[in-house]
Amino acid sequence: MFAKPAHHGGVVAWHQDYSYWTRTKPMMHLTVHIALDDQTEQNGALHYIPGSHRWTRNGAPIPVTDFNFKDMESIKEILTPEEKQAFTPVCGKLKKGCASFHHPLAVHGSYGNRSDGPRRAAVLNYFADGVYSDTDEELLKGSVVPKGQKMDGQLYPLVYDTNWMMC
Repeated sequence: MFAKPAHHGGVVAWHQDYSYWTRTKPMMHLTVHIALDDQTEQNGALHYIPGSHRWTRNGAPIPVTDFNFKDMESIKEILTPEEKQAFTPVCGKLKKGCASFHHPLAVHGSYGNRSDGPRRAAVLNYFADGVYSDTDEELLKGSVVPKGQKMDGQLYPLVYDTNWMMC
């Protein structure tokens, strides 16, 4: 859940979601952002950089430049000249109840809420059946999936199985 109170909600610096899931392989992830309020430029809607899903560093995501998510401009320090030239944010305005889906390497971020109302959203991160852990360290607080084992269990449930459609 993301919540930006009126006249307050801080920024979420530009990033690629897979930067936080690199301890899972292969990269077969998807993020769903569900608007719980109308999302506008004034209340801190998500902004996307078109074409940025192709931006990698030797096949890996762009490094995280601000783990506190406060410095919107820090990503520009590590972009190539071509990426800087293509860096043209587009506001993903959503109506309440609508959703956006984005690639794990799509660069996105959001500015603070300057409006009189809240900006709230539910965010779901999915990955394909068969994605496995690439570490013996915690993936989420209190969650260790041994390296090489498939991601499943209470925190990583199977949401859809094609066998469920068999009659």
